[in-house]
Amino acid sequence: MSLRAELEGAPPRGFRLAFPPGWRHYPVDERGRAAMLRDVTERSKAAGRPDLDAALRRRVRDQFEALRRTRGVAMYVPGEGASSESGMPMSMVASRWLAEGGRAFEEDVRARAGAEVLRIELPHGVVLRWVQDRDGATTREGVLTRTVSYVYAEPGEQPRRGVLLTAGILHLGTDETEAATAAMVELADAIVETFRWS
Repeated sequence: MSLRAELEGAPPRGFRLAFPPGWRHYPVDERGRAAMLRDVTERSKAAGRPDLDAALRRRVRDQFEALRRTRGVAMYVPGEGASSESGMPMSMVASRWLAEGGRAFEEDVRARAGAEVLRIELPHGVVLRWVQDRDGATTREGVLTRTVSYVYAEPGEQPRRGVLLTAGILHLGTDETEAATAAMVELADAIVETFRWS
């Protein structure tokens, strides 16, 4: 089957995730983009920084365009009501994963991850997990980022599709902030453990 045929086939199954109180969910569509743009404008006004509104709105548009190109389906970010632990600079994105080149699903994930992949057996299924650190010179925003990625294959004997969950954590890269960064990785792990196919 060609990649085009697979992409035009049945959509991936639905899924559920549980987040701490105060987190916001934005689907990667016009409705989600409009909701995030509204929230950005409200936050800029509440902070007394209307000068930031145009730049932040442009960034939201760029993010959503990038998510569409990479098969993104949802973005999750801590809102104003999030607790101090989950209100740190962290977000999570859910994207479709489609095995390429006729490879088996797990083989495909390992070939494309770009880092060592751990296979974790959970009561509700297997998750493939890897961590990458990027310095400010290699990120668009010019900040340090720790990215924790997780892939769940759709149920079935020979899955071709799955869901990629990517947690992005901004940090300073100092010994003093490493404990907080590690806590955010633990939070991402805890969120991803709540994943269930629906």
